[in-house]
Amino acid sequence: MAWRVGSVLHAGTPRNIGKMVSLSVLLVDDNALFRDGIADILEADGRFRVVGQASRGDEAVAAASRLHPDLILMDLRMPGMSGAEAIRRIRAQDPDVPIGVLTVFETQESAQLALDAGATGYLAKDSTPADLCEAAAVMADGKQNFKPAPERTAGSKSDVLARLTAREVEVLRALATDANNEAIAQRLGISPRTLRIHISHTYRKLQIHDRAQAVLVAIRTGLVEIP
Repeated sequence: MAWRVGSVLHAGTPRNIGKMVSLSVLLVDDNALFRDGIADILEADGRFRVVGQASRGDEAVAAASRLHPDLILMDLRMPGMSGAEAIRRIRAQDPDVPIGVLTVFETQESAQLALDAGATGYLAKDSTPADLCEAAAVMADGKQNFKPAPERTAGSKSDVLARLTAREVEVLRALATDANNEAIAQRLGISPRTLRIHISHTYRKLQIHDRAQAVLVAIRTGLVEIP
């Protein structure tokens, strides 16, 4: 029997999560900024290699058939074909591929939705980078992951926002939308140059480097919600 490791077929070798193995990942979510943020986190971890992205269920089915990833991370709620239907169709093609459901809240209901769809487990969209990567690694190894992530205190979220000025919080919230910088500046009543300064200060204080990472911070701190 052949097993995939890093999208290369190796006879008799199970999917594994060894540090020296680059596990191929397909990301599926209709929010491009969120996908980019997750991709950055996985790539930075060193164990994962994002080989494809999709924004719809039908695109996910086609990409899974073409790329044969070691792990698929997918939202259930997307326009067109739902994530649940996409999982069922992918399962018909490849019964063994690990599929993790990306969910906003870790609840019994979200766990049941993931199970009913045939998922290997689920990951909360507001997980810390470390929690997300560990959950992904567990699922890539073929193990189910339906246990809650370690609790994060409300204080940890407020501490993050406490580093920012009120204007920088507004900027962070705006960056998590699909508006471009010109539209954000107009909405906030400031010049594009002033906006760039606020963005630079926000990134420096949060120790992030791009807009995709800003989106993840906005989600984790509760500034925005992604459906």
